[in-house]
Amino acid sequence: MLISQIEATDLFLGPAGAPRQVVRVTLTAGQASPPVRVRVEGPSVRTPEPAVTEALAAGEQRVVEVGVLIAAPASEGSPHRVTAVADGPAGRVTAEGEVRAAATGWTMWMVSHFHYDPVWWNTQRGFTEVWQDLPDVPGVDRLRPPFVRTAFDLVRAHLDAARRDPDYQFVLAEIDYLKPYWDVFVADRADLRRMVRDGRVELVGGMYNEPNTNLTHPESTIRNAVYGVGYQRDVLGGDPRTAWMLDVFGHDPAFPGLMADAGLTSSAWARGPFHHVGAKRHTGDITRMQFPSEFEWISPTGRGLLTAYMANHYVAGWDVERKETLGEAMTEAYAQYRELRKVAATRNVLLPVGHDHNIPSRWCTEIHREWPRRYEWPKFRMGVPRDFFAAVRAELSGRGPAHDPAGRVVSPQTRDMNPVYPGKDVSYIDTKQAQRAVETLVLDTERLATLAALLGDRYPSEALDKAWRLLAYGAHHDAVTGTESDQVYLDLVAGWQEAHSLAGAARRDAVAHLAGEADTSGDGQALLVSNSMSWARDGRTRVRLDYPAPGPRDLQIRDDDGAEVPAVADGVRRHADGTLAEVEVSFLAADVPALGYRVFRAVPAGPPRRPVAGWATRPGATAIDNDAFAIEADPERGGALSRIVDRRTGRDLLRPGGLGGELTVQEEYDGHHVWGEGPWHLLPKGPGAGFADRPAEVRVEHSPLGSRLTSVAALGGLRVTREVLLAEGADRIDFRTHVDGSIGQDRLLRVRFDVDLPGALPVSEVGFAAIGRPFGFPDVDTAESLWTLDNPAHTWAGLSSTARIVVHDPDGGRHGYAIGVAEVIAADDEAHRDRIRTLLATLVGQGVTATRTHPDGPRYGALDVDSNLPDIRIVVGTRNAFADAVLGACDDGYRRTLAETGRVLVPAARPRAAVWIPDADLRAPRDLPVLIVADSDTDALIADLADATIDVHQPGALVGGEDTLTDYSVALVNHGTPGFVAQPDGTLYLSLMRACSGWPSGVWIDGPRRTTPDGAGFALQHWSHTFRYSLVAGPGDWRRAGFVRAGQELNHPVRTDVVAAGPGPLPPRASLGSVRPERVILAALKPRGNPLAAGLSGEVDPADGVTVRLYESSGTPALARVSLLGGLRDPALASVLEEPASAQTASAQTASAQPL
Repeated sequence: MLISQIEATDLFLGPAGAPRQVVRVTLTAGQASPPVRVRVEGPSVRTPEPAVTEALAAGEQRVVEVGVLIAAPASEGSPHRVTAVADGPAGRVTAEGEVRAAATGWTMWMVSHFHYDPVWWNTQRGFTEVWQDLPDVPGVDRLRPPFVRTAFDLVRAHLDAARRDPDYQFVLAEIDYLKPYWDVFVADRADLRRMVRDGRVELVGGMYNEPNTNLTHPESTIRNAVYGVGYQRDVLGGDPRTAWMLDVFGHDPAFPGLMADAGLTSSAWARGPFHHVGAKRHTGDITRMQFPSEFEWISPTGRGLLTAYMANHYVAGWDVERKETLGEAMTEAYAQYRELRKVAATRNVLLPVGHDHNIPSRWCTEIHREWPRRYEWPKFRMGVPRDFFAAVRAELSGRGPAHDPAGRVVSPQTRDMNPVYPGKDVSYIDTKQAQRAVETLVLDTERLATLAALLGDRYPSEALDKAWRLLAYGAHHDAVTGTESDQVYLDLVAGWQEAHSLAGAARRDAVAHLAGEADTSGDGQALLVSNSMSWARDGRTRVRLDYPAPGPRDLQIRDDDGAEVPAVADGVRRHADGTLAEVEVSFLAADVPALGYRVFRAVPAGPPRRPVAGWATRPGATAIDNDAFAIEADPERGGALSRIVDRRTGRDLLRPGGLGGELTVQEEYDGHHVWGEGPWHLLPKGPGAGFADRPAEVRVEHSPLGSRLTSVAALGGLRVTREVLLAEGADRIDFRTHVDGSIGQDRLLRVRFDVDLPGALPVSEVGFAAIGRPFGFPDVDTAESLWTLDNPAHTWAGLSSTARIVVHDPDGGRHGYAIGVAEVIAADDEAHRDRIRTLLATLVGQGVTATRTHPDGPRYGALDVDSNLPDIRIVVGTRNAFADAVLGACDDGYRRTLAETGRVLVPAARPRAAVWIPDADLRAPRDLPVLIVADSDTDALIADLADATIDVHQPGALVGGEDTLTDYSVALVNHGTPGFVAQPDGTLYLSLMRACSGWPSGVWIDGPRRTTPDGAGFALQHWSHTFRYSLVAGPGDWRRAGFVRAGQELNHPVRTDVVAAGPGPLPPRASLGSVRPERVILAALKPRGNPLAAGLSGEVDPADGVTVRLYESSGTPALARVSLLGGLRDPALASVLEEPASAQTASAQTASAQPL
C-alpha cells in the first residue's frame, strides 16, 4: 500500500455549521487489502473523522475523500503542510504534501434551456412542427441527433418534465415558438401560467427572438423588445428581466442601454468579446479573459445591464447530459464548475444546460438532489436566470453567503462585442439590403402616417404592426445574417417583400391625406415632396409621370413660388404623335421643410419655358467636379478614380498612385479550416484581383442636376458598370455600382478607397452612436491567419477620430493622436470604483469603447483570444505593476512629467504599422501608446473628455513623432452593405457581395428544389445587383464633418408622389414638426403605445398622445426642443416601451424641451 497523491479540492463535507474541506488521497494497493482508515493532519490541519475505505483489490488505485478542518485564520489559497496517514491491518502508510485552503459559499446554478432557431438550414415549418418527418438532407445525422425535437415537441417535453419532477425548472424565450404553442395547445396554458407564477419557468429574452442587432436599425431592436415584452408580460403573464441572446453573432453597443430602458435588468449570451466560442475553446485557457464572466455591460448612453457571459458557451452543460451514469454526470458537472469558477465575479456560477432544440437533460434534477447528500459546498442547484442574478446581486451587496459584508461593485465594461462571424455581414447581401430598405420605409411611413392622423386620417396600425413583425422575424441571427439555406432565404425574401408592400401602401395613403390638406392647386401635375427628417433640407428626388395621349410635348418642373427647378429626364417614352407617354424626372427639391412637405409642379414646357433635358455627353472627358469635389477616372486602370480632391480645402483624399472606388474580387475557401461554417466566416485566400489591370470605357455626362462619370469594365464573367455622381450643391460623391453576370463560386467582391489620412483610425456608426473600431487585415490567407477583423456599420464607416489626445509641448506645439478602442487599467480600489465607471461611461459616450482590466491581470490585445484590438491603454494610478513596467522601459522624463502634471502620454515603442499585423499580439507594455493618469487627476480627465479631447502637457523630447493625427475625416455611407474594414495604411473597404458554397448553401428541405437559371444555388447570387454608397469627407472629426446627417439623409431620402390638385387649408410648403438642435436625431414619431403587441385593439389616435423618440448624436449633452403641428401638452419622459419614466413639463404650448 502506498499513497500516490494528495490533492486539495474546493469541495466541503458537512456538517453545515462546521464544513470540512475535502482532501483527496489516492491509495495504490500492491496486494489485496482490508479496509483502511485515512486521515490528513498537519500543524494547522486536522481530520475530525477519518475516512474508512472498503477492501482494496491487488493493484487497485482508489481516491479517498477526507474531510479536514483548517485552523483559523486561513485565507482562501493559503498553503498548509500536511501528512496523509492510511492505517490498516498491515500497518501505517504516510505521505507528505501541501494543501491550499478553499472557501465555502459557492453555488453553481444549473439553468435548463433549449436554444431555438425559427429558421436556419431548416424552414419554419420544419423547425416548428415536422422536423423529424422531413426528407434527408446532407449531414442529416449531425443535424438531427436523438435529443433534438421540434418547437411544439420541445415546449411540451419541458412542461411534462416539470409536471413529473417538482425540482425541474427551465426557461422559455422567443415569441416565434411561444406564440404558436400558446395558440395551438390551449390545454397547456393553465400549467404554463402556474409554473411561471411559481418561478419554475422563467420567460426570458424580453424580445421577439434573438436578433442580430449589429445588422439592423436600433428602432428594430426597440420594436423587437416591444413585441417580446408585450407578449411575455401582457399575454402570458410573465415578467421578463433577462435579455437571453445566446447565439447572436455580436451585438450592437447600444443594446444594453436599450434593454435597460425597456425594464430588463440583466443579459446572458455566449458570443462577443472573445470571438465566437470564447477564450476557453479558442486557446484552452479560460483565464485569458480580461474581466469576469459577470460584469456590467454599459452602452454609449451610460446605461447598462448586469451581464453573464457564458464563458464555455451556451452548450457547456450539455456535456453533463452526454454521460451515461449519474456518477459520471456529477463528475462532469464538477469539472465544469471548476473551470467556470476561475472567471466568476462572485461565488455564483451559471451553467447553461442545453443545446440547440434539445429535450430536457436527464441529470440536472438528479444532481440537484444527489449532490447535497454528498457535499455541503459548493451547492449545485437547479435554477433559472432570476435566481442566479439575484444571488450575484446579493453577494455584490454584501448579503450573500460569501465572506464580503462590505459588498463589491461588478466590473464595468464598455467593450465592443464585435466582430463575430464577419461573413454574416455580406453573405446573401440582399438580406441586409432588404432589411435596411424596409426599416427606413416603415419608419418614414410611421412618421407621415402619424402626421396625417393628426390631420384626421386613420392611423394604419394593423399594416405597420405586421410590417414591424416581419422585420423582427427577419432580424433573427440566422436570417438577416445570410447563414440560412436556399429555401429559407426565399421564404425570408417574401417576408421582406410583404413588409415593403404593406409600408408602401400605408405611406401612399398618408401622403394622399396630407396632399388633401395642402394647397396643391395650379397648372400641370402636382407633385408632393415629403421630408421625414426633423430638419429642413435639399434633396434630389425622382418621380415617374404617365400621360394618356395626347400628352405634353415636353415638361418643366417648378416650385411652389413658380420658379424653374433643375431637373433631368430619363426613360422617355412617347406616343405615336410625339407627345410624352412616360418619363422619369429627377429634380432638386430645395428647402423641403422639417417633417413636412413642399409642392412642386410638372408643367408643360414650350416657349418661353425650357423643357427638362436629358444627360449630355462630353466626348473624351474623364473628370468632373462641383463646388465640393473634383474627381477623375483612369480608363487604363479599370475606370476607378485616380483623383479625389476636396476643393474646399485642396486636400487630395487618395494616396499617390492610389485608387478610389476600385473593385476587387477575392477567392475564398468554401469553409473555415478549423470550424467549417462558410457563410459565417470571411475566408479570403489572399489579396484579390482588381479591375485596375484592364482598360475600361469611361463616359462623362452633364445635366442641370450635376455631372456623372460612368465606367464599364469586365473581369471574368462579371461586367461592372460604375456611375459616380457629383450633384450641383452637394457635399458628397454618390456611387452606383451595377454588377451583371456571375461572380462565380466562393468569391468576395469589395470596393476599396486608398485613403491618405495618416493617424486617422476606423470609426463606424452603430445604434444611436459612433464608436472606434480596430484596423483589419482583408488580404490575409485565412488558412494561415484566422481574423480579417471586418466589422458591421449602421449607415456609415470611415477614417476619423472618436476622441483624441493632444500633447502640448513648451514651445506651443500641438500633437494630436486619435484614440478609438481603449484598455483602461486600474486597481480594484474601493475609493475609486465609481470614478472608473464614470470614466468608462464618459469614454464610450465619446465613442471610445474600453475594456477595464487590472494591472496584474491578463492584458487585452491578442487576436488568438480577443475579438478586436485596442489602440490605447489608459492607466489610472501611478503605483501599480503595469505603470511601473511602462515607465521602467522608457526615459525617466516621463516619470518626472507624470509627477509634475498628473498625466503623461508614453508613445508606443514602434509605429502602428509595425505592430498592427495579422494575428497581432499587442500585450507588451510598449506595444501601444499608454496614457498614465494619477488617481488625483481622474476627475479632471473625465471633465476633459467633454470635448472629446484629452490635453497632455509634456516636453517636446517626450512627444512621439509617429502616427500623429490628420485633422480630417472620410467615410462611406452605405445602403444595406454594412461590412467594412480599414487597413493600417488607410485603405478603406466596403464589402459588396459574396458567392459562398459552404453549408447550408444550396440546402432544400421539401418540395421541388429551385435554382437560378444557370442551375446554381441562391447563395451564389448569380443575378444582377446594384450597390449604392456615397463618399463624404471634411475637416475635423466625424461630428464636424457631418457624417451622421449624411447617413440619415441618404437612407431617408425625400420622396416625391404624384397627387391630385386641390385647394387644401394648409399652404403648399409646410413643416408639421421639428426637433432642434439638428444633432438631436428623431428616431421615431408614432402614436403613443403599442396595443397590438399586447394582443389588444390597434385603434389609436395620436391626438391622445404621441411618442417622439430622440437621441443626441455627437456624445455631447443637449437641450432638445420638439415642436409638432397643433401643439404639445403634458410632455413626459418615457421608456423605449413608451411607459412613463418621469414627468416633464412643457416649455411652451407648442414645444417641449428635454435634456439629453
